[in-house]
Amino acid sequence: MQRFFSPFLSGVLCLLSVASTATAQTSALVDSISQVEADSVRSHQREVQETLQEQFREMTRFPLGSKIESWSHSLDMEVKRGNQAHVQRFWFNLKEGSSVVWLPDTSRSGECLYFDPETDCLASLFPDALNGTLISSAMAAKMGLKGNATATSSKRKSNWKKQPSDSLETFVLKDEASTIQLTLGEKSTWQAEGVNAWLSMQPIPGFSLPPEASKQPVIALEQTRSDDRIVYEVRLIQAQILETPYSLDLRAIRVSDPSRPLSVIAKEWADKEKN
Repeated sequence: MQRFFSPFLSGVLCLLSVASTATAQTSALVDSISQVEADSVRSHQREVQETLQEQFREMTRFPLGSKIESWSHSLDMEVKRGNQAHVQRFWFNLKEGSSVVWLPDTSRSGECLYFDPETDCLASLFPDALNGTLISSAMAAKMGLKGNATATSSKRKSNWKKQPSDSLETFVLKDEASTIQLTLGEKSTWQAEGVNAWLSMQPIPGFSLPPEASKQPVIALEQTRSDDRIVYEVRLIQAQILETPYSLDLRAIRVSDPSRPLSVIAKEWADKEKN
């Protein structure tokens, strides 16, 4: 009897082992299927969220303008503040009150700034991505990006002192807080207009330039404090009349306006959908 049950028990145990293994494999397969389904659900949720975010971004964006703008002239200006130096590229036209666009730092990203004095529109743009953000007047004032009062003075009101020189003309303007020394280049009205326009868009206090700066460009400027520490330096590196104007299609560049309430945007979107 004992000899009979031994093989029998062995067979039963073997069957139980096989059944257990099959159950474990089935459970693992179910878990695997569940994991695949869970990953699929999460992937779908991410796609839905990305789609909704893109739709929301499109709801909050609108064309920067209704035309293609072009600029025929450019300047490369080196700026030094403390121990840091960078080069700005500035595009402009020889038309009073026309828009300007510039790269704050040519060594970094493709972000540029655009300003149209006619519409008082200031925007941070990424032309390659065809998007950007409007900068409010309050924010622009804090950042010093809306323009300053830099302009050429009349001969009667000029406080600049001309320095003796055998070559280029040098002028000095001094007060209790600082001293500004600048050098003018050879006569070139368009370069002078461009540099003056660029200076007026810098985040610095505005000041009057020598009368001669209306026809001769500022090619170097240095501001020092009363302790002789240099706080600001400018140098004209290059000035060009472009064979192919630099252009931006304002219709294709979509910008957002952080100052617009979402309720207004939602209402505009709903009205558009009704039509």
